[in-house]
Amino acid sequence: MYGIYENGNVIAKFTAPLTVKSNQPVFVSDALSLRRFVSQRSAQRWEIEAGVEPLSFNAQDLMVSLVTKGPSETVQILMPQNYGVKQERVQSSDLAVGASALANSTSFLITGFTGFIPKGTYIRFSNHSKVYMTTSNRTNSGSIGIYPPLRVNIDVVTTVKSRDDVIMDCLYDTDVVRGMTYSDGILMDLGTIRFLEKV
Repeated sequence: MYGIYENGNVIAKFTAPLTVKSNQPVFVSDALSLRRFVSQRSAQRWEIEAGVEPLSFNAQDLMVSLVTKGPSETVQILMPQNYGVKQERVQSSDLAVGASALANSTSFLITGFTGFIPKGTYIRFSNHSKVYMTTSNRTNSGSIGIYPPLRVNIDVVTTVKSRDDVIMDCLYDTDVVRGMTYSDGILMDLGTIRFLEKV
């Protein structure tokens, strides 16, 4: 179950439709000859849009989160893994980095692993909070590609979360209601909430 994560529990689960998108600034211009020029920045963040459903009758945990965190305080979410990834993944433990990798690397080495990690898996290293996505399949130990490039150096034996335990630090977008909206006096309905990865 994916959603807003607090004190070791999901306090409000995501509901469909759910959108996970990559926001990376790209500047495009066309010359008079119609030749296209594209310039892409290295900055990148994940953005999630989804409805949320509180997991308790009175929903006070979600209400407190919305009011006190607002657009400036960190909110943790349990990152939703792609459905195809969940079906193909064969993994019983966290991964470990097998060799140091420098910032801006687009791959890293995993060691001591038996199983299968499909491309499109969201991962997070234990030494920093950025969430990455694998860009290649990996059977057992070896090199695996990631997007975006590493933001910081990673050392040998750094652990890597890659299952349904990837926590992403986010901010509520500025248009999220700082309170609660009820339908029929009982059912909470905030509509779509947008979460921005804190980078």
